[in-house]
Amino acid sequence: MFLIFAALVAALLAVLGWRSLRKRRQLRFLQQYRFDAAYRKALWRDYPHLNDASLAQAEEALRQFFIMHWLSPRAQLQMPSRLADALWHAFILDTRRYQQFCQQAFGHMFHHLPAQPASAGASQNQAAAMQPSWNAAMQTRRYMVGALLGGIPLLFALDAAAAIDDGWLYPPDLLGQWAAAFAQAAAAASNSTDNTSSGVSGSDHRDDSGSAGDSADVASTSSGADSDGGASSCSGSSCGGSSCGGGSSD
Repeated sequence: MFLIFAALVAALLAVLGWRSLRKRRQLRFLQQYRFDAAYRKALWRDYPHLNDASLAQAEEALRQFFIMHWLSPRAQLQMPSRLADALWHAFILDTRRYQQFCQQAFGHMFHHLPAQPASAGASQNQAAAMQPSWNAAMQTRRYMVGALLGGIPLLFALDAAAAIDDGWLYPPDLLGQWAAAFAQAAAAASNSTDNTSSGVSGSDHRDDSGSAGDSADVASTSSGADSDGGASSCSGSSCGGSSCGGGSSD
C-alpha cells in the first residue's frame, strides 16, 4: 500500500514539474520571440507617420498582450490598443506561422476576440470588461522590461503615445478607476496571503505558493522587474490627461 502511495506521489510531482518546466519554456519563448519584419511593414502602410521606435513599441505592446494571455489563459482579455490590434491582425494573416507560434507559446490556438473600445463615454459594463486586461497588464511587470509607459500599462498608453488618429483613448477617470480596482485587489490578495501564511508551517506555505498557479514558478525567468522602460512621450503629466489612451479589439 505504501509503495502504491509513493508511486502516486512521485507521478504527481513529475506532472507538476513538467508543467512548471513547460510554463518556463513558454515564457522564455514569448520574451525572446522576434516578429517577422513583414508585420511591421504592414503596420507602417496603415500608419506611415510612425517611426522605427513607435513600430518597435507596438511589437512590445503585442508581446505584452501575449504574456497577459500566458498568465491568464482562461480569461476573456480584451485588446486595449488599436495599434497593437492591427499588428496582431497582420500576424494572424500569416496563418501557418501564427499557428506555430501559438502552439509553442500557449499549447493551443489563441483566437482573436472582437470587443468594443472602453474609451470616453464607455458604459460601466464596458469599463468593467476591460478591468481584467488592466490587471493582467500590470502583472506583466514581473516578466518584461518596459511593461509600463509613463506609469501606465504599455497597451493602454500606446495609441496616445503613437498619436494615431483612430487610436483608443482612455479618459483619466477611467484610468484611475482601473488602477484603484487593481490596487484594491492586490491589497486584498496580500492580506489573504499573510493570513494564510501565519497559520501554516514553512513547508506548507511553500506548497500553497506552488499550487497557486504555474506563473508563480517562472518569476526567476523574468527579463525585467517593475521598469517603466525609461522616459517616454506618454509622461506622467500627459497620461494624466485625456490624451492618454487605449481601447479594445474589433
